[in-house]
Amino acid sequence: MDNNQEMFDNHIVVTDDEGKKYRAEVYDIFQVEGYGENSYIMYSFGEAVDAENERVYISKIVESGEDFDLVEISDQAEWDAVNKAISENLESLGEA
Repeated sequence: MDNNQEMFDNHIVVTDDEGKKYRAEVYDIFQVEGYGENSYIMYSFGEAVDAENERVYISKIVESGEDFDLVEISDQAEWDAVNKAISENLESLGEA
């Protein structure tokens, strides 16, 4: 979904290509070493994967004026760096 989004304290409202709005809980917004000023967001729409886990999405945040777009991470090296940053963060929290 790469249309304009709305940001609130702990959630965002994502608007799809057809104008339908979805509320998503924001778990983290972070930067990745080696990728400059890019920011990334980890979020969920509350979709259950199993009894204890939800599907989690990670996107790059691209500012568009006062709004922003969520953009898929399509470069494998960038995705590997994002994945490493998440793993290191979880390890530092003792959750890995």
